Amino acid sequence: MLTIRDLTSDDVAGVVAAVQRDQRIAHRRNRFVNGALDRDELTEALARRRARTWIARDGDRLVGHLTATSLSESSRGPSAWISPDAVSFDRPTTLARLYAEAGEQWISDGVLEHVAWVYDRPDAREPWLDLNFAVMFRRGSRALNTPRETRLPSGYEGRWASLDDLDLAVALTKVIDEAEARGPSFVAEAPLDRDELAATLEDPDTMYYVVEHAGEAVAQCIAFPLLPVRGAYPRTLHLSAVVVQREHRGRGVATAMLNDVLTGARNRGFDYVDVTWRTANSAAAAFWTAYGLTPTYVRLRRLVDRR
Repeated sequence: MLTIRDLTSDDVAGVVAAVQRDQRIAHRRNRFVNGALDRDELTEALARRRARTWIARDGDRLVGHLTATSLSESSRGPSAWISPDAVSFDRPTTLARLYAEAGEQWISDGVLEHVAWVYDRPDAREPWLDLNFAVMFRRGSRALNTPRETRLPSGYEGRWASLDDLDLAVALTKVIDEAEARGPSFVAEAPLDRDELAATLEDPDTMYYVVEHAGEAVAQCIAFPLLPVRGAYPRTLHLSAVVVQREHRGRGVATAMLNDVLTGARNRGFDYVDVTWRTANSAAAAFWTAYGLTPTYVRLRRLVDRR
């Protein structure tokens, strides 16, 4: 008989084993998911975790767990964020029971946006879709061990930029936001935070690259080290705010620009590159797949409407 209850200290070892099992399976199926897990670190994290954690037991067997981190990153209020190591389940019905309990508590606390990062494969993704979650983003990775030619088309020049180019970074990043606001994405994001962008460019670990044509900046890429997360490899570079002005697309500018950036990344000791794109943006999905990125995770979202 399946029962749902709160995590106790007696359950921690079982949860750690479940996370490790799922991560190893993910690695076997996709080499860009890091299968290594620091069991001691995860055990300590669970022991000091303040967020409520639910577990599912079938008799004496632990068959699932669910928890979330509360974040307030949007105008919609707080969100419940579920990372890949924050959930495990032996079958979809177990996940449904866990989410019924957790979701009721989150909604009672006024948390109506529920977000889950899960492995990008059907058995991990589809049980969430059955719970009215929708795929919003896809994340992909590739190794940096293959040299690539770094040649921009004639008439284009690339350069490394810096905080001195903040106005330029703001203008080009707005191009992305304006494109996402149109269909089919229809994304109404919060206004661009200039101070946050300045802090990113000011960080010495950030790599900012700009492509110019006839004295005008027409493309950019902002990259920085991916924060340590379970399932990701160390020395992974995250690409952000990659954009080419519409009239300069289809000429190989983006590919050549990224080749230059990743050559610089290899020289800095990075082994992998990581990118996240919106699934409704079919052009971005096609580009990143053609550029050699292998999907690793999907980000799903449910906005609860109780009317």
